[in-house]
Amino acid sequence: MRYSFLETVTLAALAGLSSAQELSSTIVGTFGDIGLARIDTAIEELSWVRGNSITDDEGERRITSSFYLGTPFGLDRGDTRACAAFFHQSTARFPGDHVDTAQGSCAQASVDSACIDALVTRARDLRIEDGEDACEKLQEDFLGNLDRECRGLAGTDRWESVRVRPIFGPGAPDVILSSDNLTSNCWPIEPKEHDLAFIESHEVTTRNLTAERANDLFYNVTPILTVFYGAENGLTANFLSQMTCLKVVNSSVALEAILEEQREEEEGAAPAIHVSGATAAITGVVTVLSLLLLAGSFLARRSRRHHTYYVAVPGSPVLKQQRQNALGPWSATARSAVWWLGDEVAFLGRNWGQRGELIFGSLWAVWLLSLCVIGTGNDYLHLTKRFGIVAVSQLPIQYVLALKKFNPVAFIFRSSHEGVNRWHRVLGRVIYYLMCLHAAFYLNYFYQTGILGRRIIDIVPALGLTAFTGMVLLNTTALSIIRRYSYRIFFVSHLIVALALPPVLFFHHRSSTFYVVEALALFIIDLALRKTDTFTTDASLVPIPGSNLIKIVAPVPPRKISRFRESPGTHIYLSIPASSRPSPSAVSAAHYIFEFMFNPFTIASVDQHSTDLTLIARCRNGPMTQNLTRLANGSTAGTKVTLSIEGPYGCAARFPNFTGPQFDQILLVAGGVGASFVLPIYRFIMSEKPGAGVTMVWAVRSASDATWLPEDASRSILEDEKVQLYLTGDILESMSGTGTLGGGDTELEMDHLSQRQHKYSPDRNRRRPDLRKIVDDIFKHGVEERVAVLVCGPEGMAHELRRYVGTWVRKGRKVWWHNESFSW
Repeated sequence: MRYSFLETVTLAALAGLSSAQELSSTIVGTFGDIGLARIDTAIEELSWVRGNSITDDEGERRITSSFYLGTPFGLDRGDTRACAAFFHQSTARFPGDHVDTAQGSCAQASVDSACIDALVTRARDLRIEDGEDACEKLQEDFLGNLDRECRGLAGTDRWESVRVRPIFGPGAPDVILSSDNLTSNCWPIEPKEHDLAFIESHEVTTRNLTAERANDLFYNVTPILTVFYGAENGLTANFLSQMTCLKVVNSSVALEAILEEQREEEEGAAPAIHVSGATAAITGVVTVLSLLLLAGSFLARRSRRHHTYYVAVPGSPVLKQQRQNALGPWSATARSAVWWLGDEVAFLGRNWGQRGELIFGSLWAVWLLSLCVIGTGNDYLHLTKRFGIVAVSQLPIQYVLALKKFNPVAFIFRSSHEGVNRWHRVLGRVIYYLMCLHAAFYLNYFYQTGILGRRIIDIVPALGLTAFTGMVLLNTTALSIIRRYSYRIFFVSHLIVALALPPVLFFHHRSSTFYVVEALALFIIDLALRKTDTFTTDASLVPIPGSNLIKIVAPVPPRKISRFRESPGTHIYLSIPASSRPSPSAVSAAHYIFEFMFNPFTIASVDQHSTDLTLIARCRNGPMTQNLTRLANGSTAGTKVTLSIEGPYGCAARFPNFTGPQFDQILLVAGGVGASFVLPIYRFIMSEKPGAGVTMVWAVRSASDATWLPEDASRSILEDEKVQLYLTGDILESMSGTGTLGGGDTELEMDHLSQRQHKYSPDRNRRRPDLRKIVDDIFKHGVEERVAVLVCGPEGMAHELRRYVGTWVRKGRKVWWHNESFSW
C-alpha cells in the first residue's frame, strides 16, 4: 500500500484533527490514525479508508477499526453488484521494525499470490440463485473452506474472522451525506469531492497487553478482497477483483522522508519524475546563470565603450600554420559537420527544418520514450500514465524556449527568440506525440473495459481530453497551410492554449503541479517584462511612391535610445494601440483582433542627431500592414499616428565584432526590404573601419523599393564601389519617373548607375545577382581568409546563397553564417 503526496499530507492532518474531536454518528468514534489505499482495478478512483481508535474501560482496551469506501462524487453504479471480503485475523504484516509506519503491497505483506488466486477463483465460481445474497453466500463459502494455499495467511486450519459486506447492489450502504457529518470537518478521502460510505467495523477487546502487543494490534494489516460481478448496465461488464492490504499509519512520524518517497512513486513514475525534476531544476539553474552572465556582459560592454584595445591580427603564415598542423584537418571536418547539420531538409515539397533539429530532436524523443518504458514491466496503466508525466515534465523547457524577453537559452547561445524558437517547435512535436500516446492508451483502455462512455464525462478524464484537444488545436493551426492562410489564427490559438494548458493539467493530475506552475510562471513573467518594456509613441507614416512600402519614423524615449543605437540590425515588435485601430468600439472584432498583433520589423536606421528610428513595412494582405496603409494614406503632412513599440530584439546585439580581426572578408546580401537589416550593419562597419573587406549585394524588384533610404545614404550607396545594386523587375517601369533614390529636392535617378564603372551599369544590373560568382570572388581572395556571410531576403535567395557558400565550407574554409528571417 502506497500513498500519494497529497494522500500522505491529508492522512497526517486528518489524523491530528480526528484525535482531538468527536465525530458524527456516521463517522463513528475518535480516530487516532488513518490509512488510505487505492483499489487498482479498471474501475478507477475507488479507495479504501480505515480509521482506528482505542478506548479503555475498566481495564479493558478496545481497538475499533472502521472501514469506508471512497467513490467519485455521484458515481452511477448502475446494476453493479460488488462485495468486499475483510480478513481481519491474518498473518499479513509489512516488513520492518517500525510497525506503525510500515507500508507496502500485499506481496510485501507476505500474502501469497497463489492464495489470492484461490480466493478469486472461489468468488468467480460462486453459484448464486435468484434472490440469494451474493455477499452472504460468499462469506459462508470462505468460512467453510480454507484453501491449502491460504493456510499461511490464515495462521490456522480455518478462517477465524472473515466478513463479506456488499458495497454495490442490494444491501449496499448509501454514501455519507454532508448533513450527516455537520459536527466534524474530518473527511478522510482524497480528492475531497469524493463520496464516502461506511462498510465495516471490527473490534478487538483485550486485557493486560504489553504496549508492544497493543501497538501490533492497532497497526495490523487487513487484507481486503474486493469483488465486482459483471453486469451489462454496470461499472464493468466482466468479473473483476483486487486484493488490497490496508493499515493505518502513525501520523506523528516526520513527514519529510515519507513525502519525498511518495512524490517519487506517485503513479509508479519514479524514474520519469527523477529525470524530469532534474530537468526542471536545470532550467532554474540556467536561468540564474543567465542573469549573472547578463550582468557581466552588460558591465563588460560599458567598460569597452571607454577603452580601446590593441589586438594583433594574425597574418596569413600564422593561419596557414594553424591549418596545416595536426588539428587542422579535424577542425575543418568539424566545421563541415556543423554546416551540414545546419542545412535545411526538404522532402515531398515541404521544408522539415534543419538537419540538426531533426537528428537531435529524434535523439531526445528516443530518450524520453525510454524513460516512459523503463520500469513499467507489463503494467499497461503504468506505461500509459508515464507517457503523460514525461510529456508534462518537458513543459518548463518548452515555455522557456518560447520566451522573447526572458529567454536564458537565447542569451547563453548568443542567439535570439527566432533562433531558439526552432527548438521550441521540435520539442513541441515531441511533447505532442507523447500526449497522443497517453490519450490513445487511456481511450483504448476505457474502450476495452467497456467504460468509455461513462469515464469520458468524469471530471479527471474530461480535463485530460480538454488538454489533449488544446494540443491538437495548437499543432493543427501550426501547419504551414494554416499559417499561410492566416497567421493570426495560429497566433491567437497558440496564446490561448499556452495560458489555459497549465491550469487544466493541474486539475487533471496534481502530480504535474511543479511543472505546470513553473511553466505558467515563466510565461507570465515574460509577458510582464515585455509589457513594461513597451512604449507608445507618435509616429509619422509615409507611403513610398510607386511601391507597396511604408516608411515609419518613430521617436524613441531618450532613456531607451542607447539600446537601439548600440546594435545595428536589431528589430522591434510593433502593435496598434486602441486609438489607431480601425474600429473605435472595444467589443468589435476589428478592434479586439489587434490585441493579439505584434509584428516584427527590422530597424532600418537610428538617427544620430535625434531619437528617431526608421522602420520599413511592406504592405501585404494581413490586418497589421493593411491598417498601417490605411493610417498612412489617411494622414496628412505632419499628422502623427500613435503606435506601440517593443524592443529591441534579435541576436545582432551578440554578433561578433565585424570591425575587429576575426574576419578578413564580409559579404552582406539583401533582397528587397531585407536591406533594412543589412544596410545598418554595412554603414556601421564602414564608419568604424573604412578599409574593411566588405561587399554588399542588394537586389530590388524596382527602383521604388529603394527610395526609402535617407538622402545621404542613397547618394553614398550609389557612389560606393563596395555596393552592388541589382534591379530584378522591369527596368523600364522602374525608371519611368517614380523610381528615385532619395527624397525632396535632391532625388537621385536610378540612371545615376550609368555614371559608375561598366560592371555596375544598368545593363549588367537589370537582372538577378549571380550569387555563385559573387561568392566565388569573395572566397578567391585568399585561402586563409576568414569570411562572414549575412543574408536577409527571400527564402529562395538565402537557400541558394547557403548552397554556394557550403561548397567552400566543405573545402575547409572558415565561415561565420547568419540568415535573418522571421519565417518558418
